Amino acid sequence: MATTVTDTTSTTTTSSSTYTNPNAELDKDAFLQLLLTELQYQDPTDPMDTETILTQTAQLSSLEMQQNTNETMEAMVNTMEYLADSMGTAMSTSALAAIGKMATIEDNTVTLTGSDDVITLKMYLPEDTDENGVTLEVYDSNGNLVYNESVDGQLFSGINSIVWYGKNNDGIYAGNGDYTVKLVYNNADGEKITAEYGSYLIEGIRFVDGVAYAQMADQYVLFNEISLVYDYK
Repeated sequence: MATTVTDTTSTTTTSSSTYTNPNAELDKDAFLQLLLTELQYQDPTDPMDTETILTQTAQLSSLEMQQNTNETMEAMVNTMEYLADSMGTAMSTSALAAIGKMATIEDNTVTLTGSDDVITLKMYLPEDTDENGVTLEVYDSNGNLVYNESVDGQLFSGINSIVWYGKNNDGIYAGNGDYTVKLVYNNADGEKITAEYGSYLIEGIRFVDGVAYAQMADQYVLFNEISLVYDYK
């Protein structure tokens, strides 16, 4: 009877581990200690030459400068992070404190780009008008009055829509450019009030991903796009 012998191969896996010496990187103190030790035990008959000493001293100085730079950069990063957190907190506090105040947005002008432009303005009146209504006043970028019109009938505090057809007082197209719009009126006590386009009451604050938005004129505006916050009276 024949016997079949099968070779069996045994495989042994050898694992290796890596050891890292925590002192592999010398700091300035260790470097200086090494240099002093080298000088202490040098051969008196064959002392270390001056060039070598200067080279190692320069290396020590370079190492110290690098460590100081790293420490300074780390301190700067920590300071910047602290300032960013502080500014975020201050901005949030300022935004919440602005609720109930009046604010003017940065883009507080209207722009004409063609003779067919019809501008519908959302104007905020802080108080009711008297029965005589309001006067619409439009000024060009040089501060010149180009159009005014009386709007009869009492208007109430809050958002009111006013239409300007882009004409001057001669009925001619006022021209391309930016214009400032005001509503001038008397309140119930006969006090003169001037309301400007772009100035609204801050009704609330919303935070989205840490960014503050102010609720103004039925919309939300980035709080950092507000140029002025003030008390109406």
